[in-house]
Amino acid sequence: MAEETSSFRDRFRGIPKSIAFIWTFEFMERFSYYGNQAVLTLFLLEFLSFDDDTTTAIFHAFKFATYFTPILGAMLADSWQGKYRTIIGLSILYCLGHVMFTMSGLIGSAPYPIPGGSAQARVPVAMIGLALLSMGIGGRKPCVSSFGGDQFKDGQEKQLGVFFSLFYLAINIGAFLSQLITPVLRNDVQCFGQDCFALAFGVPTIVMALGTVLFVLGTFTYKKRPAAGNLLVLVSKAMGNAVKNRCSRSKGESRDHWMDYCDTNIYSPRLVRDIKLVLHVMIMFLPLPIYWTLFSQQGSRWTLQAYRMDGDTGALGTIKPDQIQSLNPLLIIVLIPIFQGAIYPLLEKCRILRSPLQRMCTGMALSSVAYIITGLIQLKIQSYLPVLPADSMAELRVVNMAPDCSLAPVFAPPIDDFTTKFKSPIPYMDQTVLRDVPVGQHTMGFSCVSGPSQNLTAYPVNLGSQEIYSVIVTDKNSQLFAPQPYTTRGKKPDKADPMMRLIFLSDPSNLTPDRMVNVKIQSLGVPDQRHMFYNITENAATDYVVKEPGKFRVEVQYNVNGNLQTGEVSETYIAKNGGVYTVVVFGSTSDQLSLKWFADVEPNQLNILWQVPQYVVITVGEVLFSITGLEFSYSQAPKSMKAVMQAAWLLTIAFGNLITVVVAKSRLIQDQAVEFFMFAVLMAVMTAIFIVMSHFYKYNVIPPDEEDGDEMTKYRTERNSARV
Repeated sequence: MAEETSSFRDRFRGIPKSIAFIWTFEFMERFSYYGNQAVLTLFLLEFLSFDDDTTTAIFHAFKFATYFTPILGAMLADSWQGKYRTIIGLSILYCLGHVMFTMSGLIGSAPYPIPGGSAQARVPVAMIGLALLSMGIGGRKPCVSSFGGDQFKDGQEKQLGVFFSLFYLAINIGAFLSQLITPVLRNDVQCFGQDCFALAFGVPTIVMALGTVLFVLGTFTYKKRPAAGNLLVLVSKAMGNAVKNRCSRSKGESRDHWMDYCDTNIYSPRLVRDIKLVLHVMIMFLPLPIYWTLFSQQGSRWTLQAYRMDGDTGALGTIKPDQIQSLNPLLIIVLIPIFQGAIYPLLEKCRILRSPLQRMCTGMALSSVAYIITGLIQLKIQSYLPVLPADSMAELRVVNMAPDCSLAPVFAPPIDDFTTKFKSPIPYMDQTVLRDVPVGQHTMGFSCVSGPSQNLTAYPVNLGSQEIYSVIVTDKNSQLFAPQPYTTRGKKPDKADPMMRLIFLSDPSNLTPDRMVNVKIQSLGVPDQRHMFYNITENAATDYVVKEPGKFRVEVQYNVNGNLQTGEVSETYIAKNGGVYTVVVFGSTSDQLSLKWFADVEPNQLNILWQVPQYVVITVGEVLFSITGLEFSYSQAPKSMKAVMQAAWLLTIAFGNLITVVVAKSRLIQDQAVEFFMFAVLMAVMTAIFIVMSHFYKYNVIPPDEEDGDEMTKYRTERNSARV
């Protein structure tokens, strides 16, 4: 036991002090990045008013840029500035991108501090911010981890392993915390009467700025290597030389590999050998972008799916749609030690999934399964969507608000198949819905099965095609009365937030002689939410307005003898995401005002916890695919080419996101469930192809390094020796 403890301590003994600065900087940067990404989809959808497909395309174009620009960052660091100065410069650019993005959340009409009349005024600032962010995030990505590795001496392999483990832990802890916190800042804090995107972006901005300052403060502890030339550039030149010589080869000349045409008087034989080993591995990368196409949609399509689900989880509280994605880093933190300590040893004993390629195949298959689950959930969500009336048909809703009356409606003359639907009287404060009523002019009559009210006869109803109407029957001086039918919304809100309108059935003259009454829908949970007073008349309906979900009350204002009076309707009501509501205010005096609310469209029905299985499955797949894939590509590359292999791996992620951009902007698939199933099938096909490729793959035998030192120096030395 003492030996094990000593071995554990030995792994940490000798770790340079500079690692504390680098690890904390990476944690703060990842908090900043994932905090921004967590709310990006809803920012594009709600604040910039893009549709689902454009939102998805912009999100993944941003992700594409962040995984493509690492190549440029590596070139800048290795060929010109060195890693340290590159990290500093691109971190400043990163912070500027954050500032621009935060500013875009402050643009709007009063009371926003930066003038801008519409959502379109925010778009240029936000897009510039995204461009700067992508260059800063991607450019520094390959530099920080390798700069951390540069801090260790030869013979510190154990400590280097500890560093990379802690480095990966920093990434996931930062991601988990930020994906929990920034959605709360967005939703639970109101800025200028709306979700506070400026605060949700501002906090990551401050964290990134502080992280950059902290990294600079550690300057005196760093071991800095000067720029020694870029290996990617050298490899590209050597490959170009081989292609050129192959195209100009003499007739009948043939060599085993096209890289054998590379001029070894210009490029060292060792470089040519290493490039051939890398290309052998990179062929296996060809099917991999599809995996990243699926995986990266957790922040876009999966968030949009959660956006249309019910986040109320009871004892667990309310989970926000951009918060559920924090499950991924949380599961990574939990699953990695479980796999390393239990599952992989068990698989070794059972002699299954022992090779990296076998595990990668399993991870790809699991991502396909995750999308089958996602598609099934989407089908369930779509099954709850309201169905509008067919062509030449309408929907009629009859609401009974006549006290002490069991309402019996009839058509006069009767309409086939509808008389029986009114067989049972409508109780007080209840409604009956008639679907597929023929369009045109109809006459209705209303009577009370029980109650003193006199009948209402010859009530005209003119129904339009594919429209929904509400008839509210009330009592007026012991006589049944109904205003003209109200046109009612039958579709879900364009965004997730609920929509509501108010119908005022009271006579304003009962409140004030001038009949001037204003009403306001007031949120109890968000008092500073933007509100509007409506000048109301008897039996009038306001337009539908969009509000944050929560509990609401109705406030009434009117003048009596020149004094402003304010009254509140005693009852409250709750509006949930995805719902459309009609709130009816009735009563004769301010002290007797009451309300009754009806759901014109039911709120989101499927609970957000139904997304947990797809997150579990795709995260298990990530452990098997992503982490194993990094290990595979690292172990199969010569020491001199590990940076090139990392760049190739990042490119598979970039092109995976590019595929999502193309699919989203092409709009070829209108049904979201069908799109999810399409991705599942595509992933299954690519998995089958990868299984076949893996079967025939021959693992590289990496020659031992003849010498230590900088790889560019080795290639130059060998090339000069060849010339001599």
